[in-house]
Amino acid sequence: MSVLIDTVREIDTPEHLAFKARIAGPSRRLLAWLLDLVIQFVIGFALLMVIAAVSSVGPSGLGQGLSLFLIFILQWFYFTIAETVTGGRSLGKIAFKLRVVRPNGLPITWRESILRNFLRAADHGISPTLLLFGPIVMMFNKSFQRLGDIAAGTIVVVEESVRVKNTPSLEADPELVASLPGLLPLDQDDLEALELFVSRERMSDARRDELAAIVAPHYAKRLSVPKPKDPTKFLAALWARAQDPTRRIGV
Repeated sequence: MSVLIDTVREIDTPEHLAFKARIAGPSRRLLAWLLDLVIQFVIGFALLMVIAAVSSVGPSGLGQGLSLFLIFILQWFYFTIAETVTGGRSLGKIAFKLRVVRPNGLPITWRESILRNFLRAADHGISPTLLLFGPIVMMFNKSFQRLGDIAAGTIVVVEESVRVKNTPSLEADPELVASLPGLLPLDQDDLEALELFVSRERMSDARRDELAAIVAPHYAKRLSVPKPKDPTKFLAALWARAQDPTRRIGV
């Protein structure tokens, strides 16, 4: 079994940007799962009461049929429905600030959710003694993945507020900053992408210039300015200019 100093992982996105996320450990995930079981029980009990009241005035056997259908839906589709609607979180995961994502940081789809949750039975088994099987598999995996996660290609991360350093690794050219338009058509996604670009230290100059050459013309077109001669310096200046909230307009 590999030994981890901590559970913080750097995840590379398809846009070649990186962010750090903490992988959720077995104990925290177990608590979230237990809370979800309680929530499932409460939802099921409330609906059974409604079914009992309806079946008392309905056809014979209706209540039993609806009850069996309800138990089936809660047992097999509760997690899938919750994770699909909330972007990878069940109610228990929300309470413990957990989220299921793909290894590249992108949100999961209903396909990954169905696969990982339908294999939940393989992790838990039908015997109480097999409840430890899932945690044991997670302990021998550097990303704490259970069988369902391995099959679906997902990981569970902890959602926590992190402080991004204020000093960027790229310094902006004051003259280039002053030459930019007074109002910038940038939204929150643009600001986050630019901040990751100028703050990322573990990127070679060649790789940074390559990425800037792809992204900078896009922003230059949106700002109606000529194509930048130095894309890297242009993006650094754009980020510096955007630090003044009065110069930003949402798009």
